[in-house]
Amino acid sequence: MKKPHFLKNPVFFLFLLITASSLTILIFSFLKLPETTPATGNHLRKFGDDLSDELGFFGKMMIEMLPEDLVFTAFVPSEKSFSRDLGLKLNKSRPIKSPEDDDGDNTYAVVSRIMSFAVVPYKVEEVDIGKEETASYESLSGFTLKIWKKRNGGGLVVNGVKTEKMGLKRGKIIAHIMNGVVMDSDFAQSLASSTPQDEDDP
Repeated sequence: MKKPHFLKNPVFFLFLLITASSLTILIFSFLKLPETTPATGNHLRKFGDDLSDELGFFGKMMIEMLPEDLVFTAFVPSEKSFSRDLGLKLNKSRPIKSPEDDDGDNTYAVVSRIMSFAVVPYKVEEVDIGKEETASYESLSGFTLKIWKKRNGGGLVVNGVKTEKMGLKRGKIIAHIMNGVVMDSDFAQSLASSTPQDEDDP
């Protein structure tokens, strides 16, 4: 009885054997992957079920645009900063969850643009920045963030904007609530020229 042709060629047979073994190992390793526990620490607090309790409506919208299973650090404007610096006010009668809900006021577009400036695909906590160090990170849009520690008291300063609340966590996302908005000067100017001033404001 003749041997099959592939058994006569030792190189081809060895290749088949290695491929079959590798696939078997790969399948078993996927089936037996241990569940990874998220990094814990006293300096990080998990978001509650209702993100708006900690972040406000627009901050929640910003965080929900990010996938929880990837590492990001978001420098989220406080609710007051969204209103004061960006002119975004919550209309409770018309919730905005997607671009289709914007109804011409560009709220979703503004929040997603701020996210592109104020989110970096790295873990950034206070302990990661040295005392006299200024760290540079590139945001999702390629905008450079310069980050250093506050001189008096705890917290960080990001491009001149100070943190109000540090280290909130959701999945692998870390959020720092900021007393201001991290954005580039071009966007800030275009926003200022397109935002009408309220006559009621002093």
